[in-house]
Amino acid sequence: MSFIRGYYRLSLSALILIICAVLIIITSYLPITIRKVPLQLRLAQGMVRLILWVLHVQVQCDEPEKLRGFDGFFFPNHVSYLEVLAIFSIMPTRFLAKAEVRSWPAVGAIAAAIGCVFVQRGDKASRREARQALTEVNTFPPITIFPEGKRGPGDALLPFRYGAFEIVTQGNFAFLPIAASFNNLEVAIWHRGENIIKALWRLARQPERIVVKIDPQQPQHPTPADDPVALSEAVQQQLTAVLYPPE
Repeated sequence: MSFIRGYYRLSLSALILIICAVLIIITSYLPITIRKVPLQLRLAQGMVRLILWVLHVQVQCDEPEKLRGFDGFFFPNHVSYLEVLAIFSIMPTRFLAKAEVRSWPAVGAIAAAIGCVFVQRGDKASRREARQALTEVNTFPPITIFPEGKRGPGDALLPFRYGAFEIVTQGNFAFLPIAASFNNLEVAIWHRGENIIKALWRLARQPERIVVKIDPQQPQHPTPADDPVALSEAVQQQLTAVLYPPE
């Protein structure tokens, strides 16, 4: 039964992804906005919501208004591909993504069409160029950067990289720390070194609903006078207290 469930969910999700990818790419050439958000991002949001429904994933957010209409950067923790989908389902956003994503079937084309910024993680020049590009882009719709730089283990946050905080301090950009958690992390997690198909298959076979809790914190408004390193450490401590409170 779990095999049939998983096959059905993944097949339907793939069909939705392919159809919507074509529509998103086409509409990316049209200067149409819906509530100030480009049409292709709104279509991508609808696609994400539909795929989450197919995969039996529920997104909970007590304060969605903090995300909707936000002008700046989202800084969430990162242990799964589901934070990306959950945040996007609430507010369309662009992402700083690893360069490999560009080559993923359908997903890479969608990421490029919605305005994601790609970076070669192992290349210092590429990282520097990406940071410079992000200091010059329009910050609405918001841009999501995972300050950990890679997926964490799920039981603690990785040290935050201060590059993201250099961007917001240099550009006087607002940012919103976001804590993302799961009712069943063993199913939702995408382990480092694990193939994305294996991670998706684990989710798709799951009979119980997976709940992603998105908990936006208070927005912050740094200035060039702020120290990016100190700021990154303070935000890491803030999210750690929310996600992993002392017993």
